[in-house]
Amino acid sequence: MIRRLLLLASPVFLIQHPAAAQVEMSGNVQYEPPTSFYVEALSYASPDSGLARLDVFIQAGYENLTFVKAGESYEASYEVTATLLDSSQATVSEQDWNEDVKGLPFNETIAAGASKVSQRSFTVHGGTFTLAVQIRDNENRAVRRLQQTVNVPVFGKPGLTLSSIMLVSRLTQQGGKTRIVPSISPNVGVIPPPLYLFLEAYNRGPADSVTFTTSVFDKKENLLIQSDTSGLCRMGNNEMFCRIDHTRLTVGDYRLTVAATRAGKSLPLAVVARLFVVRWHGLPMGTNNLDLAIDQVRYIARDSEMDSLKSAKTPEEKQKLFLEFWKRRDPNPNTPRNERMEEYYTRVEYANRHFSRYREGWRTDMGLVYILLGPPSNVERHPFESDTKPYEVWSYYDLNQAFVFVDENGFGDYRLVTPLSEVYRRQRQ
Repeated sequence: MIRRLLLLASPVFLIQHPAAAQVEMSGNVQYEPPTSFYVEALSYASPDSGLARLDVFIQAGYENLTFVKAGESYEASYEVTATLLDSSQATVSEQDWNEDVKGLPFNETIAAGASKVSQRSFTVHGGTFTLAVQIRDNENRAVRRLQQTVNVPVFGKPGLTLSSIMLVSRLTQQGGKTRIVPSISPNVGVIPPPLYLFLEAYNRGPADSVTFTTSVFDKKENLLIQSDTSGLCRMGNNEMFCRIDHTRLTVGDYRLTVAATRAGKSLPLAVVARLFVVRWHGLPMGTNNLDLAIDQVRYIARDSEMDSLKSAKTPEEKQKLFLEFWKRRDPNPNTPRNERMEEYYTRVEYANRHFSRYREGWRTDMGLVYILLGPPSNVERHPFESDTKPYEVWSYYDLNQAFVFVDENGFGDYRLVTPLSEVYRRQRQ
């Protein structure tokens, strides 16, 4: 029997905040580190006939927690509430518990992607549910919430049924037993190859030879990867591992299916599906288009670099050139993180939330200046002065420079009237 071992995973996800109406000055803006608060809900057949076991995994990143000094180490605690609601939003079941993180040196409390994973199970009938999960820091009472729809299949019926698909972040063999570490995040871009999938097949008929076909589709439903795993499916529960080469996938959103087919037949006995994404360290979860991510580096890329990125003939070549572009700019190339890429795309996200009008925020003049220079040291706003069009002045004290934006049409479309050529030159060196 497989022992499901919960260890720390390290996916990256940049946190989103409600959009503000105006740019913040440098003293008011803080770049938050990648966050890792994720929930994964997986359905399996329960030993109770006809019921399902819903395993809920909660990953709480340390950056969501407040650590306090306790002797020579640091500790944090938080309360978790997992609530299962039916289709009428009535509570089916709820579990509350406390989690503690103790005995850590300070550097581990701030390590990128560091987190704690906990698990609870619900026994339910098949159906559609809403799962709401909340974590509350016991030190500062800050609350974070996630909510998702969960479809639980009906197990125990005749024939073959399949459990949910678990993404496996690590698989090892110890003492003749297979130990798996689930990936709570849907992002497989940070999992070393190969990517393993785990699921259970419940056969209520006689033993039979079955082929499990794993297929990966992009958002346009193009088939990108397909592989087969064959074996004897005995009566009762069967544990299955499939693997895919996810290094062939570029940044994007994908759909994964596993279809079980009897040998020599074409119609599947059962099919199960799930979604996943591919992101890299430093790319926010909202960046699901490699072409767009490439387009957004135009502000710092040399003309020759942009020409090379744009002329790539295959997605694999494009991905390789993109990663090489950012590797050349990595301030700490010996670490997994690329801090400059993280900050750059954080600024892109900020620009999109705050400066979007008729165009995406990163394409506006304010977005351009913000992405290149970050938050200004001071902002002067002049929205209603007589005989003058609305304008703003952004001052950067460290550069001894100010930039003036004028709203020519009165609809909030501020255009830069200060030359930017010298800033461009410095950024592209």
